[in-house]
Amino acid sequence: MEIVDVLIIGAGPAGSIAAFNLAQSGLKVILLDKAQFPRRKVCGGALTRKALDELPFDVTPVIHRAVDSGYLGFRGQNVCTIRADSPIAYLVDRTSFDAFLLEKAIQQGTDCIQQARVTAVNQTETGVIAQTTDGAYQGRFLIGADGVHSLVAQQAGFQKPSPTSICYEARLMQPENAGGNHLDTITFDFGTIWWGYGWVFPKRDHLNVGVFRNWPGRKVTRRHLLRYISQQPGLDESNIFDVRAFPGPLGGKPGPLHAGRMLLCGDAAGLADPWLGEGIFYALASGLMAAETIIQQAVSPETDLAAYSRKIQENFIRQFKYARRFAVLVNCFYRTNVNLLKNSETLQRMMVDLLTGQRTYEQVWRDLWVNFPRLIQKVFHLK
Repeated sequence: MEIVDVLIIGAGPAGSIAAFNLAQSGLKVILLDKAQFPRRKVCGGALTRKALDELPFDVTPVIHRAVDSGYLGFRGQNVCTIRADSPIAYLVDRTSFDAFLLEKAIQQGTDCIQQARVTAVNQTETGVIAQTTDGAYQGRFLIGADGVHSLVAQQAGFQKPSPTSICYEARLMQPENAGGNHLDTITFDFGTIWWGYGWVFPKRDHLNVGVFRNWPGRKVTRRHLLRYISQQPGLDESNIFDVRAFPGPLGGKPGPLHAGRMLLCGDAAGLADPWLGEGIFYALASGLMAAETIIQQAVSPETDLAAYSRKIQENFIRQFKYARRFAVLVNCFYRTNVNLLKNSETLQRMMVDLLTGQRTYEQVWRDLWVNFPRLIQKVFHLK
């Protein structure tokens, strides 16, 4: 059995970007995935500015739209529009986006084995063996990027998985009368569903519409999705051509994401925004961190991947704590918060800076309390 430098399980954004960097550095990489690409991936498909900045190559060919404004709504009514001087989101379809990233990794020399479902992983003194439906593969290191129900995480004895929530997503044909209501911007509605929100993201040839609950244990259903669609001006469920549900993590827990010669990244590590559920940025960033750690370890006589877990803790876990506080604040006072955003340029700038990566959740949280007295005055004025 050939022993390669790195095995990667899962060819989503985390796995593919890790494979790209590892192969670019000269390491021998095998990337395993149970699907045949291109494959359908359920996701809203909104890249933030900070997610785009993580990519070491141009992805313009698979960007459907770049939007510099967003509607904030309450139960189908547009309360305010937030605008920025540059794009705040880049909209992609995950089918083509993921296939594009994978092709970039292959071009760098990654050997991708598709339709190979991993059934077991076992560590040895010198590496890791992955048993698959296509045979066995062995590497000096292994990256688990195999999603929210990660087999690698289960079999390697990592801590219990992070809490998850279910999203419902529909793809709709673009209605003729949608006009500027949905085709030139993104929409977030923070009143349509308790403990969550609804979204509308325009793509080249369809609309991506979904609902998400950011509180574990509180389910979202197809009924919630259809109700949200009925609230949106110009949208109708007769235009739906695909509906799917998918689980997403609600922020990682403190704890190691390495075990021996194995690392977890992306959804497998529970890395997603606990408020908005956005996971592409964290998939890309953690994939790059995993690759960087292994590149450094590849020339070391000893194996110690603890630096990776420390990076994740330092960069993300603390921010997730503040994101959860943000979720509670917004969920408890939907209408008040949306109206405050409508009347406060300061809050609007905070939200833009948060989405574009110019401020962290911690910075925004602290800024909120600095401005608290003035914001309270606005609440009384609204009353």
